[in-house]
Amino acid sequence: MLFHKLIEPMLAVDHPQPFDSNDYLYEVKWDGYRCMAYCDGDVKLFSRNQKELTHRFPEIADALRQLPVRCVLDGELIAFGADQLPSFSLLQSKSRGAKGITSSYVVFDLLYLDGRYLFELPLVERRSALASSVEGFFTAQVVTSRVIAKEGIKFFQAVSELNLEGIIAKRKDSVYLPGKRSRAWLKIKHRLETYAIVVGYIPEPHGFKSLILAQYDQGRLVYVGNVGTGFSQRDKAVLMTGLTKIHAPCPLANKPEVAQAVWVKPVLVAQITYLEYTADNKLRQASFVGLCPNRRREECTVQWRSDL
Repeated sequence: MLFHKLIEPMLAVDHPQPFDSNDYLYEVKWDGYRCMAYCDGDVKLFSRNQKELTHRFPEIADALRQLPVRCVLDGELIAFGADQLPSFSLLQSKSRGAKGITSSYVVFDLLYLDGRYLFELPLVERRSALASSVEGFFTAQVVTSRVIAKEGIKFFQAVSELNLEGIIAKRKDSVYLPGKRSRAWLKIKHRLETYAIVVGYIPEPHGFKSLILAQYDQGRLVYVGNVGTGFSQRDKAVLMTGLTKIHAPCPLANKPEVAQAVWVKPVLVAQITYLEYTADNKLRQASFVGLCPNRRREECTVQWRSDL
């Protein structure tokens, strides 16, 4: 490989809600692995953390070897489930060597082309170079991320209805800033909601680090992961006061191995947002919204994805 220095990807900043603007392009936020592809006859794939992925996704590397130019691409590796939606859990399984899982590489930026780095070009010019020099040689497994102009709100609504992760809004004039998190790129997530029962917590010196959550699965109360974000300081103080009064033996059907767990009576119901259930049936990227005293515990049921 002729590229001796790896490029750190540019990162987006969280944004709370979609918006319309003539200054931005909007694209799907894919739920996968960020991937830099270094193509110069041979191909090397690297993750956001600069771990090599080539051997884990050989079909993507083989497709990229057909490119007639030397280039560096930025994109996302994804895998599709039986419902034709991206599945992060299936992608994880594929990266561990599972067979029979189809992956795709969605390319959204061109950073280097035949001897020239393109960092200083605005986004619209980099995408134009991508379309004119590389895109025509892509295959069914290597595709370009499509963009929508101006109508970010309608696009977000459409993405949410398809149960995709969200959208990215990128300024048309944004240069590429390797390794930097910039407000020129904004990520707006569509998150799912559920209700879960608090069955314990992980303590720390002045309160708790996270809450332990459970839901009913065919009448059995089962562990569905922890939540450690979304709390205000007041939330944590009020919760901790209540939790210390309801210590009890583990109420779960099968006690999980959770280090330092302090178990409580299953009486508190919490509203939780999350991205999906993982392959081992845990809530991914769970965030606390609030307690729901009027919600019946029996309503807190698992919502496994059909492809997991």
